[in-house]
Amino acid sequence: MSVTEDQLAGLRDIYPEVRHLGEGGKEYVYIPQLKVTVDGLVKTMDGLLCPEELGGYLTRLFLSEPVPNKVTNWSTHTICGKTWHTWSYNNIPATLPLPQMLLEHLRALR
Repeated sequence: MSVTEDQLAGLRDIYPEVRHLGEGGKEYVYIPQLKVTVDGLVKTMDGLLCPEELGGYLTRLFLSEPVPNKVTNWSTHTICGKTWHTWSYNNIPATLPLPQMLLEHLRALR
């Protein structure tokens, strides 16, 4: 998948600082100050959305910090020179628009 400016536009309506990153032949969408709702509280952290297959996952969402007490199977990955945290959560298709893809990933943390 090649992330286009049109695809990013949908996310920019919510997160104006969204930008495209690439590393190792994979594409990512960097989402600074991502709002993550956990147990009714909103936490702000950076997010990195991979809108294509990565390591057996259809798409992945990485966060700048793990979300305690929600899921226990967190792993860390170094992407674009930064440590990112993610959990085992699969089957969010790459065919979804980026805002919907992001929401589907975040749903697992609510």
